[in-house]
Amino acid sequence: MTLADVAEYAGVSASTASRALNGRGELSPATRAAVLEAADILAFEPSHLARSLRTRRTHTVGFVVPDVSSPFYAAALKGAQGALEQAGYRVLLMDSTQAVDGEVAALRTLLAHRVDGVLVSTVGIDGERFDALVTRRGIPCVFFDSELDGAGDGAVLLDNAAGIELLVEHLARHGHTRIGLLAGSPRETSGRDRRDAFVAAMRSRGLEPEPGLVAGERWSLEEGRAATRAILAAGPRPTALVSSSVELALGALLACRELGVGIPDELALATFDDAYFAELLDPPLTAVAYDPADVGRRAAELLVAAIGDGEVPARDVTVPVDLVVRRSCGCGT
Repeated sequence: MTLADVAEYAGVSASTASRALNGRGELSPATRAAVLEAADILAFEPSHLARSLRTRRTHTVGFVVPDVSSPFYAAALKGAQGALEQAGYRVLLMDSTQAVDGEVAALRTLLAHRVDGVLVSTVGIDGERFDALVTRRGIPCVFFDSELDGAGDGAVLLDNAAGIELLVEHLARHGHTRIGLLAGSPRETSGRDRRDAFVAAMRSRGLEPEPGLVAGERWSLEEGRAATRAILAAGPRPTALVSSSVELALGALLACRELGVGIPDELALATFDDAYFAELLDPPLTAVAYDPADVGRRAAELLVAAIGDGEVPARDVTVPVDLVVRRSCGCGT
């Protein structure tokens, strides 16, 4: 069955049938329903290959994340997918496994599938390598959560500095001066920004961060566990910990349970990322909150505009954050 067969059966032109099947154009609900019903009855399967050869578009977008198991990336994908589907795009998901080589392999796979653009949370790929892979081929790219300076067509980032400032300010206001940091990857924007923000927030209060109280270089539960053990064994223990992500905070909870360190009685804990399960933990986690689905949605809108199918919004977006106080920091909420 061909598009012409569907159009004839529905009593419309081929162009009208095409717009109805692609979800584009201003058509009456009755016309759109008639075309879709005709396609179902005739078991019509559109040739996406033929359409892509005509339009030089595949109406697919790549979505590259460091870890598909992360609650943040799962929610960001949900937000991006909704916006992209509304614009007529499908999503191809790739996991870079928190490795530059994995990110390169993911981008190569997506480009081999002729995606129209890519959404990337980079783990720190080299700028020249990225340019050779993506920029010189004219493939639109929008970064989210972590960006590559000077590259891409826009970025959607969390307000990392404000989030860390909220955490340090809250702990310092409750009398903590020896505060440790569970740091994320120094290769990524979010990891570097949160580490730098921690140092700045401490020094602005006359507190010098101690090198032995800062540990961690990856985003994972196991890294949080190992980093917490290292900090607690480094010397006089801190009275509080700031975690750069909820995965690291989960590792801290596990390490403290194994070591018999009570949270919050012996060690206050507060984290970036108010994951959906944060209030279900024992104790519930004090956390920096934001909407990860909104991060994905905004990034998708930037990419659709960069591809040329939407109004051009601001090139770079900073997503605001807030603090949700619970018992892990010692507050009785």
